[in-house]
Amino acid sequence: MERKADDMSSFALDLMPSFVERVNGPEDFEQFKTKAQKFGLPMMLLFSEDRRILNEMKFLSTEFRRRVLIAQIPFTKKENKNIFFEYGVRGQALLVVPPSIPGGGEQNDEPDQTDTVVFGGKWNMHRLQSFFSEHALKTEVKPKPAEKLKVEDKDQAQSGKKEKVKTEL
Repeated sequence: MERKADDMSSFALDLMPSFVERVNGPEDFEQFKTKAQKFGLPMMLLFSEDRRILNEMKFLSTEFRRRVLIAQIPFTKKENKNIFFEYGVRGQALLVVPPSIPGGGEQNDEPDQTDTVVFGGKWNMHRLQSFFSEHALKTEVKPKPAEKLKVEDKDQAQSGKKEKVKTEL
C-alpha cells in the first residue's frame, strides 16, 4: 500500500468502529429481535446485496448507539432470503421497525407491516442522518442500576483478594 490519499482514506474507513450487527440466518435475526425488545429499541434493518457494511452505516451506528439497533441483512446468504420475503424487500432497502410494547399481546411478536417505515429518499449522508434522528429514541437506553451494582460488587470482591502485596526492603 502506497502513501496516497485514496489508500490512506480506505485504510481509515476500514478502521472505523461499527456497531452494525450482521444477520446470518433466522437464528441471528431472532436474537436481534429479542435484544431490541429487551431494551425497547427500534430496529433499523439494512437489506443489502453484498456483505460489505457501508461507511455511512458505520458512522450512523456509532452516532445513534443505544438509541437504535442496526442490522445488516445481506442477500448473499441463502438463509436470509426468507427475511427478505417476510418484509417484501427486493435489492437494497432500509426499514425501520418501531419498538414493540411489552405485554401488548401476541400481535407484537410478529412484525406489523403497517408500522414499518421505509426510507425512500436518495442515499446520501444528510438524508440518512435526518431519517435516523427522526426514528431513533431521543435519549440513550442505559443499563439498569442493579446490573452496575452486581459488577461493582464483583470488582470489590476481586480487589479484596488481591490486596496482599509483597514488599521488599
